Amino acid sequence: MPYLHLSLCPAPGADPSLRDLAANLTDLTAEHLAKDPALTAVRIELVPATHWFIGARSLAADTLASYQLQIQVTAGTNTAAQISAYLAAVHAAMGVALGRLHPTSYCVVQQVPADAWGYGGQSQAARRLSIEPAQL
Repeated sequence: MPYLHLSLCPAPGADPSLRDLAANLTDLTAEHLAKDPALTAVRIELVPATHWFIGARSLAADTLASYQLQIQVTAGTNTAAQISAYLAAVHAAMGVALGRLHPTSYCVVQQVPADAWGYGGQSQAARRLSIEPAQL
């Protein structure tokens, strides 16, 4: 049940499909982090180049795109190798979707403790306790 928040500033002239971006990120999250696509939430925020700064310089003065993806997952559910593969895959996909990327583009996988993360009013820790051992 990951939550993804993508902030992006496409390259001039690029017009990425937000639906395609959400679908691609959902697929990458399933493929590399083994997360259920049906429980993956994606929020996308477009930021104008005049509002995106790197090194105190506006991207409006450049021809590059940039993005920041924050993804929250339950701590301990992914290995370092899975996360590393995910970071590389996301960066490659963002380059295809947004155009030439500024090297200062970020993806952050935040691992939230199971007792502090949940949905539907129940923490992941509580959900784990209610799952039958045969279902694990």
